[in-house]
Amino acid sequence: MPAEQLNPLVLNDLGIFGLNSQANPAALPPQWLSKADNIILDEQGRISSRKGIQQVTTSVSGEVVQSICEYRASNGTTKLFCGTDGNIYLINTANTPYTLDAQTRTGTPQTITAGHWQWVNFNEKLYGFQNGHTPVYYSGSAWTDLVDLGSYNPPSGISTFDPNCALGEYGRVWVGGMTENPNVIYYSDTLQGDKWNTGAAGQIDLKTVWGNDYIMGISAFMGKLVIFGTQNIAIYNNPYDPTELVLDELIGGIGLKARDSVAHLGDDIVFLSNTGVRSLARTVTSDGKMPLRNFSKNIRDELALNITTADMQKCKAAYCLCGGFYMLAFPEKNVIYYMDFTIINPDSTPRISKFVFDTGECPRALLSTVDGTMWMGMNDNNAHIAKYQNYYDQIKTDVTATYGTQVACEAAGHTWESTNSECWSTTNVSYTGSFRTTWLDFSQSGSNASVTKILKEFYGVIVGGKDMTIDFTWYRDYNVEGTTQSFTLRPTGTGTPYLWGASGSLYGAAKFAPSYNPTEYKLPLSRTGKVIQIEMKSGIYGYKASLQSIALQAKQGKLR
Repeated sequence: MPAEQLNPLVLNDLGIFGLNSQANPAALPPQWLSKADNIILDEQGRISSRKGIQQVTTSVSGEVVQSICEYRASNGTTKLFCGTDGNIYLINTANTPYTLDAQTRTGTPQTITAGHWQWVNFNEKLYGFQNGHTPVYYSGSAWTDLVDLGSYNPPSGISTFDPNCALGEYGRVWVGGMTENPNVIYYSDTLQGDKWNTGAAGQIDLKTVWGNDYIMGISAFMGKLVIFGTQNIAIYNNPYDPTELVLDELIGGIGLKARDSVAHLGDDIVFLSNTGVRSLARTVTSDGKMPLRNFSKNIRDELALNITTADMQKCKAAYCLCGGFYMLAFPEKNVIYYMDFTIINPDSTPRISKFVFDTGECPRALLSTVDGTMWMGMNDNNAHIAKYQNYYDQIKTDVTATYGTQVACEAAGHTWESTNSECWSTTNVSYTGSFRTTWLDFSQSGSNASVTKILKEFYGVIVGGKDMTIDFTWYRDYNVEGTTQSFTLRPTGTGTPYLWGASGSLYGAAKFAPSYNPTEYKLPLSRTGKVIQIEMKSGIYGYKASLQSIALQAKQGKLR
């Protein structure tokens, strides 16, 4: 009797749609992933390592970074600031490593007890707003509380001016979410963010528009003023002249859940609602009627659990123009949802994956700047700033107590920060990336799904990942326990390999790296099963790895 022919299952488009934790993985095609931790889909649609989260500043003990902003002057100069639960800091990029320089406010400064500022650049000034605090103000050279400006006047009838959300657009500053009047929008005099009861200043009472709600956010969109409530969205025309404001539409039943989840994506705005990440453009064009685009429908239940159990004030998001991705962070849940909008799936959703962290390590603030940098505010009780870059995580430790002089510090291989006479040690840390497929029945290769397969071999084509150890696990017939084998990536490449961007590498901090060719790896498989699920897991440390394709070889067994 002739030997049964090997039946190959070739998966060149494995996981290209990203994570789908909502549907049954047995009913999904192989283009979806049932698990996608610390991975992304790269520009070529391959499963790839996420970048590292690398500390770039010194740290402040006992505080937590909760917001980051970029002040922009008309001459093109910029400054970076961050807000903690006790102060405001300049991110001083002139020092190595960068330092967090505490800012002094003139006048009679209030006590800052939280750093969840919403920062607004307006008319070459920087304003910060959050509930429980009067606004803070930066002139371009000095900080003060807004109430300490001699030119300041508050809206009439308000005893404490503490708006929670703001917008600097259409020639004035707009604020809302005040403790005393959470349903009222206040707008400043023309080009004067310190005058709220003179000239062209005024207010809009939303109670007459949507009843009892709470103003959660304000945004500019397509020449319109968008006011987000928790359960409604009001959109106004003619915002350049508030006396001529006209309600364009009121969208009921959908609102903004987290103030800092709003992000502009070209000609669209995305935001976190009670039911997931939504598109304002789609909402507007459909006149608030169903169907509405829900970008997170493929992770609906797990996202809903985070929404209902996490503190939404701590939920942060940012859209990075450099990579076309939207990051949504739940620090209390130790997770970031990474939504890639560069390629949209057939179901009109972005490609989603997750960044998972140990307790206390999830970023608490996000900022994308025009130079393509993603800045992150990090860590409980050890406030510092990180960048999303390279391919290993990195932490810095103050070792001045051990190496108290520049000579001793540099002799030990550490970095001397001369402004404050501190010695900083850098530690590179690996992180684990893993993904799991849907259940595969070989029907894509023409095999009968009801026939048992005798598993023979795995072939994987992988680009990069020098010296990375891959744990390859296969599961059979819906079992939760699988069989694991490991192999090490040994790609061939041109150039001299080194740890990407490390200060001790051959090329210092430069980002040159060898070019690796796609390399095929082979593993023997065993056991039998009608359906198979595979998982790949590896530690990321210095090198990017991308999965080009997978092929599984099996023989046809008996019908059972």
